[in-house]
Amino acid sequence: MRNILILADLTSPLMKPRILMLKDLPYRKYILHNANNVALSEEILSSYEGFIVLEHPEIESLKLRYLYSFFYTLYLLVKLNPKLIVVHWASRLYQNLLLALFGKRVIVHTMGGEINKEEDCYGKKQFFTGILLKNAKVVTGKTQVMKDITLSNFPLLDEKKIKILSFGVEDRFCNIPSDDEKIELKIKLLGKNYKNIFFSIRTFKKIHFHKEIISAFLQNYKDDDNACLIVSVLSCESDYLQECEMEFDLKHQKNIKLINIKHEQMHEFLHISNAILSLKKFDGISQSIMESLCASVFVIASDIKNHAMLLKHKQNSYLINDFKELNDAFCFVLNNKFQNIDNGMLNRELQKKEYSRILKEEFNV
Repeated sequence: MRNILILADLTSPLMKPRILMLKDLPYRKYILHNANNVALSEEILSSYEGFIVLEHPEIESLKLRYLYSFFYTLYLLVKLNPKLIVVHWASRLYQNLLLALFGKRVIVHTMGGEINKEEDCYGKKQFFTGILLKNAKVVTGKTQVMKDITLSNFPLLDEKKIKILSFGVEDRFCNIPSDDEKIELKIKLLGKNYKNIFFSIRTFKKIHFHKEIISAFLQNYKDDDNACLIVSVLSCESDYLQECEMEFDLKHQKNIKLINIKHEQMHEFLHISNAILSLKKFDGISQSIMESLCASVFVIASDIKNHAMLLKHKQNSYLINDFKELNDAFCFVLNNKFQNIDNGMLNRELQKKEYSRILKEEFNV
């Protein structure tokens, strides 16, 4: 039986639904977890039934870890001789040299960060990412805009091999609870049945403008017993969080909830929210925006080109160009009805069929 080798960070909540799309393929499927010194829990391991999960040993030295990862990847490529190599997140430095040698068997799923100059698309990261993307047989991105950005930052890439694939959204986000169930959820998650709930959903980093969001919320709803702002502090920049805590005295703001929300619970927090806030100067189409739309929750977002793929101003979203517009955005989403807009990007089954088609046509698997 032939083999499939998958390279991914299994601690990422995005990985499981994407990798499980390959579950029914009649091959031995190996997953090499990233060399990030994060051991996988039994819960994560057991969720990949039908896959063989491989982990790197814990190595404190970053250089030694990269060196070990390089040779372990080489060993796997030679031993398994995989028919298909699936790479999630292309910014892998020296591993990319090996993967490029097997490029005709490689499909790379870009995540946005490695093609974004504000994140990982710079210096040697851009150099090694470019080597992999140039040699891979297929590269995927969520949107046409992401494809255009990839081509602008990696001009030697053949645009014909870049495919649009969003992977869709899990069913749990689409199963919207009743009004009574929402009240129960609010009490369970927040301890109170707030009438108006905003959710600052992105990771707590400066690039997501949580400070500006908190400031605007306090200007409008400070001490308002009916309003609440949920702020996700998963994967936060600790200095930035401390800066916000001091500036806004967050520990004494009763209607601002800093919560470490795991993705397994994300649908519950979305189902109790009136709107999410997702601000950024550059963005692909974040999974959180896709999930919010499936949950019929308004999206308050930056008015940038990529968002036009899914977001329609004053229908399913309120798009802003300036933080001063947040006041109007808050009012609009509370006083208007969300309008569903059908889009195949959100449909997981459609995306799975497209994924299967690409694998069949390009790799004969």
